[in-house]
Amino acid sequence: MHLAAALIYWVVILIWLTVLVTLLVFYVRNPRVFGTTRLLLAVVAIDTLRNLVENVYFGLYFGGQYGLFPATFVTLLANPYLLIVPKALNVVAGCVVLGLLLLRWLPSAVTEHEVAKQHVDDLKTLAAIDGLTGLYNRRHFEALSVAEWARFQRYLRPLSILIIDVDHFKAINDRFGHDVGDSALKIISNVCNSVKRDSDISARIGGEEFALLLPETNEAAARIVAQRLCDMVPEHSPTVHDEKLNLSVSIGIATATLSMSGIATLMKRGDDALYESKRAGRNRVSLASEIVGQKKLQAVE
Repeated sequence: MHLAAALIYWVVILIWLTVLVTLLVFYVRNPRVFGTTRLLLAVVAIDTLRNLVENVYFGLYFGGQYGLFPATFVTLLANPYLLIVPKALNVVAGCVVLGLLLLRWLPSAVTEHEVAKQHVDDLKTLAAIDGLTGLYNRRHFEALSVAEWARFQRYLRPLSILIIDVDHFKAINDRFGHDVGDSALKIISNVCNSVKRDSDISARIGGEEFALLLPETNEAAARIVAQRLCDMVPEHSPTVHDEKLNLSVSIGIATATLSMSGIATLMKRGDDALYESKRAGRNRVSLASEIVGQKKLQAVE
């Protein structure tokens, strides 16, 4: 039993040596480990060294008592001045570990968590926002539109959409260059943002195509917004090489009805109205309901 009590210290030493070697191997194989991981490794290493020193001390002391080592070890290590060394080491190691944890590791862990959260938020933003105009991209617009469609179906509140296309955009790019074309798209996005409410959803859904989803907005109110947008765009046309750029948009309006199968149908009706605006000469607003009415009238005739 006495022999087992003496040997147990060396078993503990072997375990802590394994921990220390594991730490060293990990650090050698991953020399660029940084931040809270490095601090945590330092805390574990300090505690490991403290355990090794303490267990070696008492392993030699009790080993000398039970005949594993020369008896001189007992006399030497029983010295009260040496006996206090392991305890003093415990106090120092505890203070260092506590200081690292409270003053370095915990603040660093909180900071790294906040940075990681910010990176996640940035990635979500990049996935949802069009890089050129700052508006929502088509994918995110469709996701938000599905939610608004569900609200329309549940509460029977009016919902309208504006499909907007830049007139003669290819000609602008061909004549003035893509930088001017990009500036034109930014102007359109700024005008869209200036006419919309906080609850409205604006997006760039194609190369030169935009959409504006208007919750709580009937056809008449949507037409007012669209006409205002249509009138404002030429007012913001830039001057390129002393020449005024005749910037304009065509807009199609569709309002949700219970007979529609979903948001895709609403957008298709808006597209149809947009094509009617283009067919009629551009720089104008067309209503999907008027197109449907005309088709019905033609069918009767």
